[in-house]
Amino acid sequence: MRIARLAICLLAGIFVAVAQTDRGSITGTVSDPTGAVVANAAIAAKNVATGQTYTATSTQTGNYTLAQLPTGAYEVTVTVQGFKKFTRQGLELAPTQTMRIDISLEVGSNAETVTVTAEATLLKTENGELASNVTGDRLNNLPLLGIGPNGASAAGIRNPWALAQLVPGAKFSIAQGTGFIAGIPTMVVNGAPAQTASYRV
Repeated sequence: MRIARLAICLLAGIFVAVAQTDRGSITGTVSDPTGAVVANAAIAAKNVATGQTYTATSTQTGNYTLAQLPTGAYEVTVTVQGFKKFTRQGLELAPTQTMRIDISLEVGSNAETVTVTAEATLLKTENGELASNVTGDRLNNLPLLGIGPNGASAAGIRNPWALAQLVPGAKFSIAQGTGFIAGIPTMVVNGAPAQTASYRV
């Protein structure tokens, strides 16, 4: 019986660890100036902070995916014989984000480089998920409300649920009154009914 309980606890821990990831992905399609896909293109994503490089190769359909990348700033380069070297800078990868970077190569020598510094588009085409990230500096520097029905704590403890107020389309409030419901946070996102949000810490 003890072995069975231990096994169940270990499995539950594995599922929780898998569900809460701090990794992201970069995906896209490599094409030439005519719009035709380019197969076997060498793609490299360099983490600007650590210098670590992650590599992939485009498939026969021109698609590539760099999965399980640590979050941070990245520079993506693509090298293919007969085309100019492509470099994309200024990419900020957030946790659980799937960033799409489609690459259009220009005919020329590998000695020539095409550098793109534009930020990645905010439109997500990989799935229908809508997500917002609140950075640590905003959490540390903004005067977020404290815990309690009056929105302030005598001990100066900040309420992490108040971060929802920084997300567009989210309305956050703390239940007023006395008894069981007093002090319970309520969140409505983009007009959804109350009590339909779930929380993971």
